[in-house]
Amino acid sequence: MEDTFAARLRDARRVRDLTQEGLAELAGLSAQAIGLLERGVRRFPHPTTIDKLDKALQLTPEELAAFKRLAARGAVSPTATQAKPAGPAWVVARQLPSANAGFAGRTHQVDQLTDLLSGTPAQPGSPIVATIRGMAGVGKTALAIQAAHASADQYPDGTFLVNLRGFGAGTPVSPLHAIGQLLRGTGVPADAVPGSLVEAVAALRSRLADRRVLLVLDNAHDVGQVAELIPAASGSAVLITSRATLTALPASLHLQLEPMPADESVRLLETIAGADQLVPDAPRVAELCGHLPLALSVAGAWLVRHPSESGAELASRLEDESRRLDLLGVDDLDVRASLSLSIEQLNRSADPLDHSAAQALTLLSLSDAEDFTAETAAALIDTQPADADRLLERLTDLHLLESRAPGRYLFHDLVRAFGRELAGRLSESDRAAALDRSLALYLAVAWRANEMGDPKAARMAWPDRPSAPTFPTFAHLEQALAWIDDELRNCLALVDQVRTLGGRDELAAGLIVGLYNYFAMRGSMSDWLPAIDRVTAGRIDRWTLAQLHADAAIALAEVARYDESAERFGLAREVFESIGNLRGVSLATNNKARLLIRMHRYREALPLVEHALAVNQQLGNERGLAASQLTLTEVYTELGDWSAAEAASTAAVELFSAADDESGAANARIDRAWARAKSGNPEAAVTDIVQAMGVLDVLGYRKSVSDGHYVLGMVYAQLKDFDSAIEQTEHALEVALDVGDLRREAQARLELGRVLNDIGEPDDAVPNLEFALAFYREHDAALVPPTEDLLEAARKAAGA
Repeated sequence: MEDTFAARLRDARRVRDLTQEGLAELAGLSAQAIGLLERGVRRFPHPTTIDKLDKALQLTPEELAAFKRLAARGAVSPTATQAKPAGPAWVVARQLPSANAGFAGRTHQVDQLTDLLSGTPAQPGSPIVATIRGMAGVGKTALAIQAAHASADQYPDGTFLVNLRGFGAGTPVSPLHAIGQLLRGTGVPADAVPGSLVEAVAALRSRLADRRVLLVLDNAHDVGQVAELIPAASGSAVLITSRATLTALPASLHLQLEPMPADESVRLLETIAGADQLVPDAPRVAELCGHLPLALSVAGAWLVRHPSESGAELASRLEDESRRLDLLGVDDLDVRASLSLSIEQLNRSADPLDHSAAQALTLLSLSDAEDFTAETAAALIDTQPADADRLLERLTDLHLLESRAPGRYLFHDLVRAFGRELAGRLSESDRAAALDRSLALYLAVAWRANEMGDPKAARMAWPDRPSAPTFPTFAHLEQALAWIDDELRNCLALVDQVRTLGGRDELAAGLIVGLYNYFAMRGSMSDWLPAIDRVTAGRIDRWTLAQLHADAAIALAEVARYDESAERFGLAREVFESIGNLRGVSLATNNKARLLIRMHRYREALPLVEHALAVNQQLGNERGLAASQLTLTEVYTELGDWSAAEAASTAAVELFSAADDESGAANARIDRAWARAKSGNPEAAVTDIVQAMGVLDVLGYRKSVSDGHYVLGMVYAQLKDFDSAIEQTEHALEVALDVGDLRREAQARLELGRVLNDIGEPDDAVPNLEFALAFYREHDAALVPPTEDLLEAARKAAGA
């Protein structure tokens, strides 16, 4: 019998009548692991593996002794020994530094690598190759060393470490120099190392043939630096670390190493500094370190050096972004120094793209935006989107930026802080110019969306309204709104940022005014309102101030803060009157009348509507007249004068149509539909609503579509078609939920509860009515009594 571990294990398994799968299950190992051991791929299993096999096979003392002897390092079969090539005596190198006692976390990644290193190559005749890539300080080298130590017993012919200096002081190590280092490490005399790259590559491949060695190639610059260092035969393995993306290199595994998960970050901090000094501030310290292992190590070392200081004190110091990198540097652990190596590499490069990428990182770091696209980056950098895309990809390749979604790029917090330090070398005018370009882009998109949605709106009179953007371009309104969807947080962050520069209050306010169409059609008023209030406090034009008051009033009404809304409509009207802007006066007056109707103050609303009608008549403003007629419709509807409501709404439809205002005419048809239904003509009402919703849906006015479904549901309920009534009201509720409109949600739930109770389904009615009642108790006291009565009836029916 061949006296190898593989043969002994195979015979022991067969004697006990076990399959590989059966033995694997008994031993708590994988069937693949058993196969690798029996094929001799893993010749030197770990002692814990021997223990598992002993328990599973119930080995005799003699068998266990043989297993341990053959599993020991250096126990190579005679045939393997004979197969070694001739040449200088082989030196079993052990070049790895000692394992890091403070290593914590990364369990999944260590397992990935050790499983790979214990397996077989994906391609016969090829070595196992794994690359580990990630940003500076993310722990690539530490992970590679940890995995190499864990797998060292699989490679009895040596473990080698070569620092390729791809990113660092001086020039990267040449492939020829690296091969010479490897050959000398195996025992080849220095004077026997070939002087040409071709001969050196051949010598290395011959030297490593039929050997089982593990190479750790640390800090690689690019694929070209490492390609010739990889053995040509199976049996060996290579771990490569780099800040660059080496996916062009054939490998069994390309591992992207990200900052640590929060729990692992805390564990690493506590391993270094001790839990007592950190609790309960460890999570905040870890967050301020960006969960970056290098930064966490420095923070832990700081606490060790300052035993009287608490985690809270460290967190407080790290909160100051301008000082953060100063704190995260101690002895040879320095986040700033580590990051600067990547920038130096770009600046030393002969490729003009790399120089531009270094400049781009500096300009991008100025923005408070959460992330960037090629378009938003192009504005900051002052280039075209296609060029910006190449720069973003280059920075991502070097892990100076991250890309978590297609086409979107973001900074790690510490990289942004480093970029801002670099930006401090720019002139104040250059820094401001970058943010001005960004502001100009968002202004152009916002006002383009307004123009596409309602080109005749009164707000289009803003004197600083920009022309359409050079990029991006939009074929239709939905594209513009979708772009703003993706960029809204960045847009609002920029508004706050540019206001700190001084002299830009009017432009910041103009951007908020320009976002009206977006928020009216699909945005959340809870996002818009605080932004309005912040820019209103700036040094802005009187027209802009009036428009912001009017917009705030609209937003407040949508979130059912009616008293505040009425006050802001009043302020808007006063400012418009002070500058002689009659169109603004009519709009503020008419909108306040609509608000008073919603507040059930119909008698107060009527004179305001009449005043708005008179002003619009004086101006010859068809849209204004149409809006006032629509408000009259609401007054007559609430007063129960259905014929007057139908007449006013018909006039509104005609006036809006004459003014080419499709959405206005559609909304007027919805209001007319309810008047027609109450006047005994529900069939005409259904026709009106269906036609109106078709128009509004195409135009993208989702909140108005919700209103259409709501009214159509009430019409069907009047026709006793309760299934259709429930279906339409549920559609109204779905849209309200989708756009986050609590007022419309309460309105739909109230009607849904009413219908469900009427058809004998009180159990389903109760939760809908409970929601509506809670909302009206906070926002609309007049609707509380009827809602309470409905809820009481539904509860009684449910309990019967």
